[in-house]
Amino acid sequence: MTVRHTVGVLAALAVAAAGVAGCGGGADTSGRAGRTPDSQNAPEAAKMVATGNTMDQPLPATAASTALTDQNGRHLSLGSLRGRTVVLAPLLTMCQETCPMTSENLHQAAQAARRSGSSAKVVFVELTVDPARDTVRRLHAYAKLYGALPNWLLVTGKPARITAMWKALGVTTEKVPTKEPVRDWLTGRPVEHPYDVHHQDVVLIVGQDGHLRWITVGRPDARGTKLPTSMQKYLNDEGRDNLAHPAADGASSWTAHDVEQAVAYVRDLRSDG
Repeated sequence: MTVRHTVGVLAALAVAAAGVAGCGGGADTSGRAGRTPDSQNAPEAAKMVATGNTMDQPLPATAASTALTDQNGRHLSLGSLRGRTVVLAPLLTMCQETCPMTSENLHQAAQAARRSGSSAKVVFVELTVDPARDTVRRLHAYAKLYGALPNWLLVTGKPARITAMWKALGVTTEKVPTKEPVRDWLTGRPVEHPYDVHHQDVVLIVGQDGHLRWITVGRPDARGTKLPTSMQKYLNDEGRDNLAHPAADGASSWTAHDVEQAVAYVRDLRSDG
């Protein structure tokens, strides 16, 4: 596994200590599953909510203003979602290790928001780390596999801007070639010149005031849920192991319920304007 360090707006919670590996993050290195390690610079008010840490930092201007397009061809930016609670996570539709489980967990959380009547107040956003391949057409097909709800958006944009957006959030992405044969789940054909995109498995929540309010880093724990059949078949050996044993070897992990709890916490915060 490749281990890298990231810096940026999330450094106050020492996200840089979390590993980055193929199509997702490695284990949290804090030594406590489900928690990002506290930094000496972290605010005293920071506390655990579910398996993540709370925070209070303005969304970086680059992240807020980047022009995005969702799976239905609609244009938006994170800034345009101000006034709603935004759950944000990275996406790679060609991922065979962790992203299918991230998508399932966020889809489950989106369904919970619908059942509670809060769909209009909470939006779930999966932002690609592979804009060159994750076109609107591909995102639309991927969303259809899961039966995407109106408050679950898969978004892409111009590659350079997407890279800059993730960098502003403290998440480094890296395109790397792979020798492993890959068959495209969408077309069924072998992929020519396959590559992976290394990134952290991170989930962020932005409050209605546009401030970053919660973060967790770790593998998605989707046990007890059912991935779309095509995604189950698409997982490689590492992906099947992550699905069955997300917290193996002391790795951090998070569930849809953890996100639901964090959303409830963030929604109850008083806006600072």
